[in-house]
Amino acid sequence: MLDLGFALLLTLLATGLGAKLLQRLGLAPEHPVDRFGLAFPLGAGLVALATLLLGEFHALNAPALALMLAVVAEVGLLTGIRLTRALAAVPFAQVDGPPSAFDRLMRVFLLATVAATAVSSLAPVMDGDALCYHLQVPKVFLMEGATVYEPDLHETVYPLATEMLYLIALAFRGPIACRCLQWTLGLAMAANVTALARPSLGRRAWWAGAGALLVPAVTNGMSAPLNDVALAAFGTAALASWMRLYEAPGRKAALVAGAFAGLAIGVKYPALVLAAMLVAGLVARPFVARKGAPLRGWTDGLTLASYFVPALIAAGCAWYLRAYIATGNPVHPFFRSVFGAGLDEVLDPIKRPLPVTAWNLLTSLAPLTLEPHRFDSFAHQFGPVFLLFLPALLLERAPRRVLGLVLFGYVFLMLCMTQRQSMRFLLIAVGPLSIGVAWLASTWLDRRTIPARALAFALLAVLGMESCVAMARAGRAAGAVLGAETAAQYLARREPTYRVGRWIDAHLPAGAHVIGQDHRGFYIPREYTMELAHRRRTDLGGNGETDREIVAALLHEGYTHLMMCPPREGSDVEFDPTLGRLLAPWLASRRPLYSEELSEPDGLVRRYSIYELGLNDATGAAEPPGVVR
Repeated sequence: MLDLGFALLLTLLATGLGAKLLQRLGLAPEHPVDRFGLAFPLGAGLVALATLLLGEFHALNAPALALMLAVVAEVGLLTGIRLTRALAAVPFAQVDGPPSAFDRLMRVFLLATVAATAVSSLAPVMDGDALCYHLQVPKVFLMEGATVYEPDLHETVYPLATEMLYLIALAFRGPIACRCLQWTLGLAMAANVTALARPSLGRRAWWAGAGALLVPAVTNGMSAPLNDVALAAFGTAALASWMRLYEAPGRKAALVAGAFAGLAIGVKYPALVLAAMLVAGLVARPFVARKGAPLRGWTDGLTLASYFVPALIAAGCAWYLRAYIATGNPVHPFFRSVFGAGLDEVLDPIKRPLPVTAWNLLTSLAPLTLEPHRFDSFAHQFGPVFLLFLPALLLERAPRRVLGLVLFGYVFLMLCMTQRQSMRFLLIAVGPLSIGVAWLASTWLDRRTIPARALAFALLAVLGMESCVAMARAGRAAGAVLGAETAAQYLARREPTYRVGRWIDAHLPAGAHVIGQDHRGFYIPREYTMELAHRRRTDLGGNGETDREIVAALLHEGYTHLMMCPPREGSDVEFDPTLGRLLAPWLASRRPLYSEELSEPDGLVRRYSIYELGLNDATGAAEPPGVVR
């Protein structure tokens, strides 16, 4: 619970900072929920940039981070407390008149999902991408005391706003606190979806926020220390701020909306698509603005864009400038053919399982829904609600604002699908699409006909099924969260790299530098490099080197130990066996310091072995009794 408490404290401080700035600018939304939705991403983005600044000055240590948080508390703590009180005073899921059965059931599903994701966020961390990237990068930064570029961990020059927040959590608590930060960011995403829906749905706007939060990809992301829900939270904040600018144009509103877009592109590359769409929307405003709307001329649109774009660049360019200085490619490792640096593998055709044609893009919601396993992750899926119900908008006379937001979300989805087709890159679209679904539910309920009511409650049943997915996930983590076993016992039973890391901590010297086949390095308490990334960069072994020449090259680069982890024969898991084949004679001549077969929750069994790198003919130092198995 201390991890959740720390995440809530950091959320309070960041929200207070953002709310204070919005108030000073006179742009704070009136409704507390809408104010929280904008204030938290704004404050969190500024805290992330401040952490990056500390890292560039080699000051990533607990005292410097504590001083930064003290400054943030001085500025925003009282404002954050006042906003918290205002949120507590807002009637939950407020509706006109007595709540209907639909309202009551939606409340149950929402509360159950929020509670379930909170439980899941308190479980020990085992997410593969987190252990190799989202937590490993801030861990490396903390070990080095600076935001260094590690060539064999190319994620160190990605946009890292979320990972900077994780760095703070790791410095003072641990990886579970990072999970909890994603949970609070999920609440901010739902708040912004509610704000976007409020002009069209009034007191039923919370239906849209609840629908977005119930999406399986969102509930899964809220309990995983990744950056997908953070991308959705910052992206919907940028869209909400942009809509406020669109409806009440002005210089300050354009600057703030641009800053929100800049903070969003600091989270993950897909936000660049969002930023381009927002700029294009301002320039094209004369085409779509209602007659009589203020500042609807061509020069007005260009003027607003001239404020928006510099603010976007100022808030977001640091990440891309840093990547350009380190690699020559501002979006490293993507688009190697354009910038000359990067990795072709990241945009390999296998990353686009759906051929990029106009028809496939227009109908992409169907395969994304029906075959989510094709698009990076089965767990990160939209669920059936959008595919089942959004087509009904073609038969209804939806308000222009609702149709515009749904179209915006779907165009974003289609543009992202032209590059790397991952469900996790598309979560910004969830908010606008959920507004369309919520409007349909509201319209059908108001008709009071049996078919319309049946459609509305069918939609509610689908949302209930999505809520059950989150509760089932929480059930698997409940034992560790409720104390049936300790976090160490849970990880030792389920996460192989944790067990290997404990052995390394007990037996290898503090200065050891391990190179290994496993991509998950977070629980390895020594300097660690993934050999596949190293081999891609150096082409070591690709030019006919012998096994001894490869070992000599690794020793020359400072590596002291080698970790192998081939899966058991017959496994169909994706694995690159090249290193084992190249080093086969050397491996056969030596005994490992450690060797053990370890299983993963999905049943996969790997043989983990650790060798001391050396060129002598001995079979290895005598190992502690019982280590080699």
